[in-house]
Amino acid sequence: MSMPPRDDLLARLRGVAGGALVAVVMLWSQAVPAPADDPYQLWSHGHPQEALPALLAEAQSSDRWDAWLDLGLAAAAAHDRGRAIAWLLLAHERAPERDEPREALRALGIELPDSWFTRLGPLAWPGCGWPAMLLMVVAGLAFGYACLAPARRAALALSGAGICALIAPGQFALEAELRHPLIAAVRDTRLLDSTGTPGALVPMGTVAVRDAQTPWSGRVLVILPNGSRGYLPIADTIADAPPAGQAP
Repeated sequence: MSMPPRDDLLARLRGVAGGALVAVVMLWSQAVPAPADDPYQLWSHGHPQEALPALLAEAQSSDRWDAWLDLGLAAAAAHDRGRAIAWLLLAHERAPERDEPREALRALGIELPDSWFTRLGPLAWPGCGWPAMLLMVVAGLAFGYACLAPARRAALALSGAGICALIAPGQFALEAELRHPLIAAVRDTRLLDSTGTPGALVPMGTVAVRDAQTPWSGRVLVILPNGSRGYLPIADTIADAPPAGQAP
């Protein structure tokens, strides 16, 4: 009995190995299924509304700007405009130097006023985030060595002062941005006066400047885009709960 040619034997072995590999992959995929509650899987499969609870929990636990950005983008994809704007404003507040939250708000028809980050451009970059922290450490070391090394005191002190000057524009821009925090109405509401009397209608998604950090009697003092000043019910600016009539 003649043996099959070597090339035919190798081809059969490759076929058997390939079939076995496919079978192993199929068995593994059935034994270890992908988590059904992965918010990004739900979002990518066209169910952004179902992804919101998990994305909200992630944003609240980490408080990272990119987590709030993802949450706002998912809410926008779910046509939840009020909460999307509120969450994108939180992303902007945590990283005012980043362009992504501003661009996402612009896509929803919200044009934020130019910030000092926009005006200063690259000059503000060294004074933000990790670059600012690293430069502050270097400046501190320069000043420390200046105190310990009299012979090089002038050079080291001058280097530390130069690094501080490099950080200053970004820190100034950050302080100016945080001095006027923004807030959004997550549902249609009304502007209240100091007695609680309802006034002008404030549509869902309206962005206002928060004029006082501490709520008073369940209200927060704001300045609307048209210059009107009054109070909004704090419950109408909190985006933790789904809008009325929607499941969480």
